[in-house]
Amino acid sequence: MALPLVLDASQWQQTLDLLASDGSSLSSAGLCLVDVRSAEAYEAGHLSGAVHVNPSLLSRSEPPNGGLLPEPDAINRFLELAGARMGDHIVVYDGGLETAAARLVWVLDAYGYEVCSWLNGGYKAWVAAQLPTSAEPVTAEAGTLSLSLIGDNVVSVDELMPSLEESDLKLIDVRSVGEFIGEDIRAAFGGHIPGAQHSEWTSWLDEHGCLLDDDILLERLTEMGIRLEDRVLSYCQSHQRSSVTYVALRHLGFNQALALDGAWSAWGNREDTPKQMGRSKPT
Repeated sequence: MALPLVLDASQWQQTLDLLASDGSSLSSAGLCLVDVRSAEAYEAGHLSGAVHVNPSLLSRSEPPNGGLLPEPDAINRFLELAGARMGDHIVVYDGGLETAAARLVWVLDAYGYEVCSWLNGGYKAWVAAQLPTSAEPVTAEAGTLSLSLIGDNVVSVDELMPSLEESDLKLIDVRSVGEFIGEDIRAAFGGHIPGAQHSEWTSWLDEHGCLLDDDILLERLTEMGIRLEDRVLSYCQSHQRSSVTYVALRHLGFNQALALDGAWSAWGNREDTPKQMGRSKPT
């Protein structure tokens, strides 16, 4: 079933209505719906048919660095718990104004599986639209989808350092202003990557966690001097917040959306990486 990368609540409800009229289940339609909120939030109410999986499997930590890409065993365990099979279209949501669902999209892309949709605004937007929820827990049969790392949307610190002067590489720092200018220090060093422009991640979203209109976001990127043909790397502290920006960029047609593995956690904990303080670029 063909679904867009960014899936609005109304589109998913239409899909469910169509399945109901045909007497089809999510599984028989090749759909895998995954809830990556907390277990407590899931138990209190979730989308009908959703399987809960702990999103901690989507990140790897090597102190002091966090937010690293998970090893194959971890992502494949996640997919097993979700009940995902080869060819399934994975639909994922979090609470809205959260990051775990977008993180899954990025991880799946890194592992070469792009048959996935991010529910725009997550559970918050779903409830705001007064769409039906369920308290019935779902346990999926063990999934058989198994992936291997491709990694063409992932850049390491060592790969990024010699590329900073390349004109087609654009950097977007989506952390808070304090983190960007170096007042809020969450690694060995503060500041930002030289040349990065600041655009805080929630400024791309409305009050429900839905992406702003495409025209608004594209105009913002144009004002930042970012073109569709550019390589655009977004980062935060550990590529949780910036995973939402990554999904937005892909949705807008940026085919070379990238992320820094470990984000500022990896960059800011090294002495040999260049760092810049203050507002080098307008927000």
